[in-house]
Amino acid sequence: MASLSVAYIGAGGFSSRFIHPQLGRHEVELAAICDLDETRAQRAAACHGFARVYTDFHAMLDDERPDAVFCVGPHGMQYEVGLQVLRAGFPLYVQKPASNSSARVREMADAAAEASVVCHVGFNFRSAPSVRRVREIIAGGDFGAPSLGIIRYGLMSREVWREAILDQHVHAIDLLLHLLGDWKSAQVTPILSEGTRGYVAAVTLQSGCVASLNTVREMDAPDEFIYFEVTGRNGHTIFAHDGDLRYHRPGGDDICLRAGTWNPQRLIDWWGYFDDVASFLAAVRGEAEDICPIADTLRTMELAEEIVRLCHEGGAPQ
Repeated sequence: MASLSVAYIGAGGFSSRFIHPQLGRHEVELAAICDLDETRAQRAAACHGFARVYTDFHAMLDDERPDAVFCVGPHGMQYEVGLQVLRAGFPLYVQKPASNSSARVREMADAAAEASVVCHVGFNFRSAPSVRRVREIIAGGDFGAPSLGIIRYGLMSREVWREAILDQHVHAIDLLLHLLGDWKSAQVTPILSEGTRGYVAAVTLQSGCVASLNTVREMDAPDEFIYFEVTGRNGHTIFAHDGDLRYHRPGGDDICLRAGTWNPQRLIDWWGYFDDVASFLAAVRGEAEDICPIADTLRTMELAEEIVRLCHEGGAPQ
């Protein structure tokens, strides 16, 4: 396996919790890290082994000429900086969503295509062990074509509905499409009772399968706020909670995968963050197809924007 030279833009909280700590487990050279806050960049370098520190990403790219670039931060930064990275011809990793609108995501996808470089979006649940296993089961002959999906995302901590949906709920929306295929239409009923908020979205897939996405603000991570269930036309059912999986096979033994009780320290592995980064690096090396290329996330963003529109149409505040 060839070692890749990696340059990293961003030394914020998400990177320091989920991405920086795992990079040493991959076959990469941590050439440099860049952040406008030099103290924060120096701290990341000292903690995680980046060789050099920059505050100007242009200078870093010119000096280092890395094989791959990570750009992780606010949506505006990922779009503005990431677009320049792509146009300079460097393979790019950004976190989900790549930006805060489908139009901007499309612009980045077009730039990646024009430069003929990988642009990977970190929808990490695609790489979670339970989700990978579910995809294998659905693709197998015994399960049958999916007829019903039930998805729950029990967190709506952002005060602005659009921000909550486009930043948080895109995880669940992307998972829905990743498992069940492209969407055709959606109907949404917002929850507007005093003291709570959320919505139920009924989504019709191109295949004819129907799925519900259920959100509410009351839950938090230890309450297993992420849940998905898929029923196939042969009567089989899959359940998964926070990394756990149970596949019920009528007339046969259940298949179980248990990641364990909630433990924030283990999220890097059983929520798919490690394998998500591995997918990007393998795609850059040309060893495997990218599991989440940016062009493949456009329909996720378009469905998220449609849900936002329908929530407002149903009376949710702007």
